[in-house]
Amino acid sequence: MRDTAIEMAKRLLVDSIWKSANLEGLGTTFPKTEAILANAPTTTKTEEVLFVINMKRAWQFLLDNLAYNNCIMLLKEFDKIVGELLFSYAGEIRTIPVQIGGTSWEPEMPHTGIIMDSLKEIELIEDVELRALKYFCYIARTQMFIDGNNRVVQLMANKVLIENNIGIFQISMEKMEEFKGMLIEFYETGNDIRMIAFMKEYCIRRVRC
Repeated sequence: MRDTAIEMAKRLLVDSIWKSANLEGLGTTFPKTEAILANAPTTTKTEEVLFVINMKRAWQFLLDNLAYNNCIMLLKEFDKIVGELLFSYAGEIRTIPVQIGGTSWEPEMPHTGIIMDSLKEIELIEDVELRALKYFCYIARTQMFIDGNNRVVQLMANKVLIENNIGIFQISMEKMEEFKGMLIEFYETGNDIRMIAFMKEYCIRRVRC
């Protein structure tokens, strides 16, 4: 019997959260991530515990709401969940400038009307994998929230892939540093061609047929 994307997501939940934490520069290990999710004693820092718990809750919300199609509200809810007790104004479109680590490039101030129009355009893309990765690129570069954007874009890409039974979005540890470099290049150039090609090859774990 073949795996389904939902089953894959549940089976690899610890792995996905651990890799998301490492993308954010947190030092939690796989065993510590597993311990946090199991409510077992751990010496992990409070920030890392909150990150892991919030991501688990965000994943639960994602899997419970695969049929929900109000994209902007979904993104706000993702950010609200991942940011609880970690940063201010979680779930709100930012109204102040933000900076990106590793580059002097700064994103423009987001405008809700423009964001909604852009998300609607992406929604019309028929190729499911391309749609998921376009969501990732647009939301990542827009930096619509004060914090949590990298977590939100991974959740959104996963939502699209899972609801269409393609698989899950996940950045392998082996490709993590290369991914970060590609992301900085994308931020600075605004050209998503290389970024999308990279993610299509290395960041989608597809269900077995």
